[in-house]
Amino acid sequence: MPTTEYVFNSSEIDVLLKQPLGAKLPVVDRAAGVYIYDADGRDYLDGSGGAMTVSIGHGVRPVLDAMRAQAERVCFTYRSHFTSEAAESLAAALTGLAPPGVTHAFFVNSGSEATELALRTAQQYWRDRGQPGKTHVLGRAISYHGMTMGALSMSGHNARRADYGNLLHTFAVAPPPYPYRFPLSGADADGHGAMVWDRIIREYGADKVAAIIVEPVVGAAGGALTPPIGYLRALRDICDRHDILLIADEVITGMGRTGKWFACEHDGVSPDMIATGKGMTSGYSPMGAVLFHERIIGAFAATGKTVPFGHTFSANPLSAATCLAVVNYMRDQNVLENVAARGKQLEAGLRRLAQRYPWMADIRGRGLLWGFEFVADPKSRTPPDAALNANALFTAHCFRAGLIVYTAGIAPLNNATLLAPPLVITEAEMDDLLARLEAGMISFASEMGFTA
Repeated sequence: MPTTEYVFNSSEIDVLLKQPLGAKLPVVDRAAGVYIYDADGRDYLDGSGGAMTVSIGHGVRPVLDAMRAQAERVCFTYRSHFTSEAAESLAAALTGLAPPGVTHAFFVNSGSEATELALRTAQQYWRDRGQPGKTHVLGRAISYHGMTMGALSMSGHNARRADYGNLLHTFAVAPPPYPYRFPLSGADADGHGAMVWDRIIREYGADKVAAIIVEPVVGAAGGALTPPIGYLRALRDICDRHDILLIADEVITGMGRTGKWFACEHDGVSPDMIATGKGMTSGYSPMGAVLFHERIIGAFAATGKTVPFGHTFSANPLSAATCLAVVNYMRDQNVLENVAARGKQLEAGLRRLAQRYPWMADIRGRGLLWGFEFVADPKSRTPPDAALNANALFTAHCFRAGLIVYTAGIAPLNNATLLAPPLVITEAEMDDLLARLEAGMISFASEMGFTA
């Protein structure tokens, strides 16, 4: 029987739903390194790594070879039937890179699933320890932990919560690390701003709180809001004092993005759980993970129970082999050294642009995760009218200039941008990024009526 090969027909391009509905997107043709090329031959510098995902660049041969080799052996087995060399080796590699005491890993399919698993684990941990009333997982008012229902309940992202109404818990209660707009005072400002958590826990009741979840650097919700070194250390101490677990959402910041394998290492902190994803796959295959401190595993071992798992594709051999190849490539190529050098170059370039364009405000970030925001009036720090969607408009101008950046911020502060290029970006490519960024800024400023 003859086989029929489907041939792409551009007239059918609207069959696939897009966001927003009816969006007209270029058709991607190929990608290599930090550049993506569309079907018309135009190149785009991937200045945000997609959604802060691409860590080692596109088309890396050792990763492609590892994917092919694993696919020729076995792509899928169910997690309760078999383990695999790839999954076991990846778990060992990740826990070997993690902070002290983080000893076990479980694999899921995305960052949302990872934070949701951390939430469920925290609840079971306290039930098994005879404190079933500790059920709430508190987060910050500007934050994003994923699109599953539990992850959204922990998120302070009004735009993404809006459609779910009373289906979600209101767990996002603490102010963000955002001194430019939300300065703290008095006792709340102590501990690098972390002491606000002590007051909130006392008001909320520690007997109701299972865990606190924070992004070491706030990603899409805030545009790289970066607490000072010492914040996570103070928060770790507060959690210990109130007998509360600490979950680090490192879906964006993990795997080298901030210059350490995990951003919590900047503070010398070992969380009870680390949720990660994105950069661990570099976009080559869907996968996420939760890394567990030995105290969590010890508690479950003492009761004879298991951590609350449950995903069909968890630890599938193909994704595991892909992620392991990404990790090995990062180690072999000393990628973290490049992050340090290129991070300084990116920060310096952004600060030069901010001096040139005063409506570009509050440069913030760490490693190769940087953000800034736009202001209509630099003196009053007044943001542009939220109805203008300045962040999306700027992203569109950059796209036309051949640069991909990431829209950040939540209305009424929907005025921020994220930059998170692949961690392997070269000095010359960073210069190219900054040049394209300035081109986007000039055309954006013209449309907005900003003047230098």
